[in-house]
Amino acid sequence: MELDRIKSAVAVSIDVAVPSLWSLSLELHRHPELAFQEKRASAAVARFLEERGFSVEMGVADLPTAFRAKRPAKGAGKPVVSFMAEYDALPGLGHACGHNVIAMASAGAGAALVSVLGPEAGGVQVLGTPAEEGGGGKVIMAKKGFFRKIDANMMMHPSGETRAMVNFLALAELRFRFHGKASHASAAHEKGINALDGVLATFSAISALRQHLPPGAKVHGVITEGGEAPNIIPEKASAWFYVRSETAKGLDDIVQRVINCARGAARATGTRVRVEKNPITYAPMRVNGELASLFRKNLESLGVFELDPLPPLAMGSSDVGNASQNAPTIHPEIQMVSPDISAHTQAFARAAGGVAGKKTLILGAKALAMTGVDIFLDKKARDRVKEAFRNEKLRVEGGRPASSTGTAKK
Repeated sequence: MELDRIKSAVAVSIDVAVPSLWSLSLELHRHPELAFQEKRASAAVARFLEERGFSVEMGVADLPTAFRAKRPAKGAGKPVVSFMAEYDALPGLGHACGHNVIAMASAGAGAALVSVLGPEAGGVQVLGTPAEEGGGGKVIMAKKGFFRKIDANMMMHPSGETRAMVNFLALAELRFRFHGKASHASAAHEKGINALDGVLATFSAISALRQHLPPGAKVHGVITEGGEAPNIIPEKASAWFYVRSETAKGLDDIVQRVINCARGAARATGTRVRVEKNPITYAPMRVNGELASLFRKNLESLGVFELDPLPPLAMGSSDVGNASQNAPTIHPEIQMVSPDISAHTQAFARAAGGVAGKKTLILGAKALAMTGVDIFLDKKARDRVKEAFRNEKLRVEGGRPASSTGTAKK
């Protein structure tokens, strides 16, 4: 009864804050900013939280557009609940992934908890996490310890369907730059070394490799440079690949095999290849079923239910996976658009700035805040979440894959 009363109180707090939450969400939507350039968005969200009693530190983790807003717990050993706010947009599409909704759902949830529960209940923080769409802000923040000593770490994402448990693959980014020797393609072809042949041979080798990859592993790429004209043997050619796996250990293995494909292609074609691996690697999602179950029940109490059975979805990757390695974390989805509308489209962007986006923001903020109440006031639930986090260590180290699927992001 006490839990229900407090959950009702945080829901009412969010209802009262809706004009401010939605106004700020629209401001972010109308002024989209790309990865690591979210100066206006991060400042606006941080200011909203500071006005509601949070202590705000800007530019954390050596990232100018990252922030940490905290309401410290009163007394050692109290639970800490954290919410992640994403606010970067997509080139040419604006907020076609709904990060304006995500940012204010997390900020609204944090503010509601602070308004209803005092510091004796525990600590509340909202982390401003830039550059999810490219750059991996959470990867950098995780390396610097910003997701440690947290009892529950949460965010929600607008989607084409509702699901409490979402999984992501580990991801690594590779670029191969081949070098050959230019020559006239007709008059002196024997004097040239075709760099594009190295790229094409790499694609052929990877195609042969795919049938031997474990379930869930994926490799996909594009040619980014292939020559200037048909009558010039290309001196330079390049390709860009994403490599994905269900485990961190599996990712390391597949990355090496893909690199070997490129090196073998260079040797076969007489070219030279430079391998560039992005130092930002997305970790697999460490799914916490217990925390997801709490969120699901709270969402159901708000009248929103998952489809049963859930259809399978192709898994993508997100830097939230790196956060999930350090604390019990969830990344649930709430339906904002019809299933035939994909994220990263103009239709999705329009919804994120319309009535559907407003409704999703309110539902997300309430369900997140209510789940925070569970963590603060229900010790048994909190202990189940901690135990689930410990039990998932096996997958992180390269063991069993997660059983759930999720929406592709990066």
